[in-house]
Amino acid sequence: MVRLLKAVGRSRPPAPRYNSTWDVDLVLSLFQSWQTNDQLSLKFLTLKLAGLLALISAQRVQTLHSITISSMQIQLDKVEIYISAQTKTSKPGYKQPCIVLMKYPHDPKLCVVSALAEYMSRTSSYRKHDQLFLSLELPHNNVNKETISRWLKMLLAEAKIDTTIYKAHSFRHASTSKAFGRGIATDVIFSAAGWSSKSATFARYYNKKIEVKNVYSNAILNQVNIQ
Repeated sequence: MVRLLKAVGRSRPPAPRYNSTWDVDLVLSLFQSWQTNDQLSLKFLTLKLAGLLALISAQRVQTLHSITISSMQIQLDKVEIYISAQTKTSKPGYKQPCIVLMKYPHDPKLCVVSALAEYMSRTSSYRKHDQLFLSLELPHNNVNKETISRWLKMLLAEAKIDTTIYKAHSFRHASTSKAFGRGIATDVIFSAAGWSSKSATFARYYNKKIEVKNVYSNAILNQVNIQ
């Protein structure tokens, strides 16, 4: 049986889901076309926050789902989010993720800290749960990972990105590929995405050619063509 399974593995080795990835600028340009955070509906503010977190942190949906209000340390120029829940990479001796969100004063519409502050303010009056993301409809309970994935897919559709090809996890591909293309060192990318320094995951599955159709977070945000 062992030899049979090995033979199957050799004949059908695991292949990357994507041969290329979408350009981060498509989503960022969409955000620039939207109204300011305080004028957005709760739905679009939620989509924007989820999208910015996925791009800036390069984390999995599972990790975004684990973000809680109590896990945040809010400072003048940044927000640090400590993930205590078990994630895919959790194991003895392995450091839990810490997501660092820096303010981006160059363009408030692309500032994840500003979007986070508006979202927390908007949901404070009915918030009964510690989880960051709440459902859009009453009674605004906690959401599951599938809901966050659906939000990210909705955002891709808003940006005219083919959702028959690209799913929520493609945010991780797009973010890390964009950072690498901007000359960010691989150790910085690995640290942001939660890979070990010797990991071959990025080279094998995530470093993709970006489909062009039309220090980490700034390397992504600074390249947007502001109209």
